[in-house]
Amino acid sequence: MPGFALTLFGPPHVSVEGRPDGRLSAKALGLLAYLALEPGPHSRESLACLLWGESDEEAARTSLRQALLHLRDAVGDAIRADRTTVSLIGPVECDATAFLAAALSEPRKAIAFDVPRFAAGLSIRGAPEFEEWLDRIRSRLLRKYLEVVRVAAREAVARSRWREALDLAERWLASDPLAEEAMGVLMESLYCQGSRASALARYREFRDTLKREIGAAPGEALNDLARQLELAAGTADGIDEVPAPLRFEADLVGREAQWSVLTHALHAAPVEGPQILLLEGEAGIGKTRLAEEFIRWAIAHGATVLRGQGYQSTEEAPFGSIAGALRGGLAAPGLSGTDPEWLAEVARLVPELNRRFPGLQPVSTAPGGLERLRLFEGVAQVILALTAERPTILFLDDLQWCDGESCALVNFLLRRLERVPVIFLATITAGEMSRDLPARQLVADLSSQPRCRSVDVTPLTEDEVWRLVRQMGNIRTPTGARRFAHRLYEVSDGNPFQVIEIAKMLFAEGLLAVTPVSREWVIPAEADAQSFSRIEIPRSVRDALSARIARLPYELRDLLASIAAAGRPVRTEVLSRVHGFSRLRVAALADALVERHLVDEEEGSYRMAHPLIGEFVRSDLTTARRGELHHALSLALEEASRPERLKEQAGEIAWHAERGGDDERAFRFALMAAENARERLGFDEALAWLQLANRAMPASRSILDEHLAALAQQAGWETIPDLSGDPDQVALRNTDIDLRIAARSG
Repeated sequence: MPGFALTLFGPPHVSVEGRPDGRLSAKALGLLAYLALEPGPHSRESLACLLWGESDEEAARTSLRQALLHLRDAVGDAIRADRTTVSLIGPVECDATAFLAAALSEPRKAIAFDVPRFAAGLSIRGAPEFEEWLDRIRSRLLRKYLEVVRVAAREAVARSRWREALDLAERWLASDPLAEEAMGVLMESLYCQGSRASALARYREFRDTLKREIGAAPGEALNDLARQLELAAGTADGIDEVPAPLRFEADLVGREAQWSVLTHALHAAPVEGPQILLLEGEAGIGKTRLAEEFIRWAIAHGATVLRGQGYQSTEEAPFGSIAGALRGGLAAPGLSGTDPEWLAEVARLVPELNRRFPGLQPVSTAPGGLERLRLFEGVAQVILALTAERPTILFLDDLQWCDGESCALVNFLLRRLERVPVIFLATITAGEMSRDLPARQLVADLSSQPRCRSVDVTPLTEDEVWRLVRQMGNIRTPTGARRFAHRLYEVSDGNPFQVIEIAKMLFAEGLLAVTPVSREWVIPAEADAQSFSRIEIPRSVRDALSARIARLPYELRDLLASIAAAGRPVRTEVLSRVHGFSRLRVAALADALVERHLVDEEEGSYRMAHPLIGEFVRSDLTTARRGELHHALSLALEEASRPERLKEQAGEIAWHAERGGDDERAFRFALMAAENARERLGFDEALAWLQLANRAMPASRSILDEHLAALAQQAGWETIPDLSGDPDQVALRNTDIDLRIAARSG
C-alpha cells in the first residue's frame, strides 16, 4: 500500500509518497476526508446520500463506485469496500487528526496548524448533507483551536511574554473577530510593550466593529481596561514613544520566576495586606526593566503607582525620593478622599498639592518632633485614601541611594499601613549597599518582615541570551544567531545591559545592519572580515563601570587593579606581597570587593567577578602601571611558591614577567614551564611556552633550538614547528556572527 497524506488545512489534497496527486475530484476528496475524520465502516447507502443526495439512487451508487475506483488508484489498499460498507483502514496521515491529537497532548504544537483554513475552497454542489457535515467539523476544529490559542495566550501573559501574547491574540481575533477576551489580551500586550496609543486605537476599532456588526458595546471588563490605559498616560516613561527605526527591545527573557512573584503580590495585597518586594541584582541586570514591566501590567489591572527614585548625591534634599513618588499620584483616583488637614501636611513636602486643592490652609509649626510625625502621618493618610480606591504600588528605584528621611518614612509607613492593599517595590543594586548608607538598615528591617520577598534578578543563561538576540534581531531561522549569542554571552556574562550595548556598538560601527521590511539583523555586504577584530567595551558600559569603580576607596581600587592584572585567580599571600599588607588586611579588603560584586572568592583565591569588568580595569591602567603590576605579580608569585611547586607556577611567572618587561625572568621561567608541560605530555602547551621564551630573548636561539628539538622528538612531529607564533587573541570574528549577509545594493 503506497504511503499517502491527506491535507485538509488549506485547499484539500492528497500526497502519495511525498508527491501531490492532483487527479482526484472534489467529491473524491470529500469522501476521503469524511472517511478519515469519521473512522469506521459506513454503508454505501449513507455515503451515496451524503455526497450525491440530489441524484437518483442508481446514479448515486454509480458515482460512488467511480469515486472509490479513483481513490483506490490514489491510495491503494487503504480503502476497503465490500458490497455493503466502505472504510479507511490503517493509520492515516492527516493534518486535521494530527491537530486534534496535539491539542490534547502538545498544545504548543497544535497552535502551528492552519486550522482557520480548514477545507478552504472545497465546495461540492448537490451535496447539502456533506456541506452540513463540513460545517460541523469546521466549527469543532475551530472551537478546539481557539481553546488552545486562548490558553496559550493567557499563559504568555502570565509569563510576561508580550510579543508571543500579541501574536496569539492576533490569531485569536483573526478567527473570532468579536472575542472581547482576545481584544483584552491584545490591548494588554501592546501596552506592556510600550504601545499605549496603539492599544487604545485597537480598542476603539473593536468598539466600532461591535456596534456595526451586532449593535452591541464592549463589556465592562474591556471598558475598564481601556479606562485604565487612558489614565495611565505619563505614569511610566516611554509608554507613547514613536517607534524608532532601530529598537533593541524584546520580551522579558529569563524572568518567569521573578514575574510570578510580582504578579502574585498584586493579587495577594487586597487579601493579605502590605507586600514587600525587593528586586536585587548587579548593575545592568534588568531590575528596573522588570519593575517597569510589572508596573505597566499592574496599571492595566487597576493599580495606582507612586514612583520615586534614589540618587547618588550628598546634596539630595530630605524626603526627596518619597516626594518624587507622591508627585506621581497627584492625578490618582482617591487622592481627594484624604482629609484636608493631612493634605496640608503633605503639601509641605509636595507644594503642587496647593494647586490641586487651592483651599488648603497653611500648617502651623508643631513643637519638637511632632512636626515630623505629623508629616509621616499625612503621607500615610494619603496612601490610605489611594488604597481605598485601588491597590497601590510605592516603587523606589535604586533604593540604596535613597536619603535617610525617605528611608525613615518608608519604615513608618510599613508599620502604619496594616491590612491595606499596598505593595512596596524597590530595586537594589548588588554591591552598592555600603555600611554607611541610610538604606542599609531599612533593607535589613524590610527583609525581616514576614511578607517580604527578596527577588534575585540573575544574569541570563547562554540560551536566554540567544532568545533575547533572536527577538531583538527578528531572527527566523531555527539556529540563526546561535554563535553570535554565544560570543555575546562570553563577553557580557549574561548581563542584558551589556548585551544590548555591545549590539548597539556593532550597529554604530557598521558591522550590523537591519533589513528595511522584516527588521531582521544582518551583516552588511560591505563589512570586511578585518572589521571584526575585537569587541571593544562600549562607551555606555565604560561610563557605568567607571562611575561604579570611582566610588571605591583608593585601597580597594588599588587591590582591584592587581586582581584584574593577574588575569586568573590570585592567592591572598601573593596579593599581600604585591601591596605590602598583611594577609589578614588583604583578605578584608578583598572581601569588601566581593561584597560589592566586583570580585569572586574561590578556595582562598580571588578573581574578577565579570570578564568585562576585568577588561575595563586593565584597559584603564596606564602602560607604566600595568607593567609594574605584572612585574610585581611575577616576583610575588615566585616568592610565595614553595620550591617543590615552583615548576607548576613557572608559566604564570613567565607570563607576568614578559608583560612586566623582565625578559631574563620571562625566558628562564618559560623554559621551566615548557619542561613541566613536556613532562605532562602537554606538547602544544610546551610549544607555546617556548614561543614566549623566544619573544623574550630571541638571541638565545641555540638554547631554544635544543628544547624545541627535544620536544619535537618526544611529540613525534615530523617537522620542527616555528617559534615565531603569537598567542591567539580572543576576538570577535565575522564567523562568530552567524547572521544572514545582506544583499549588495545595485
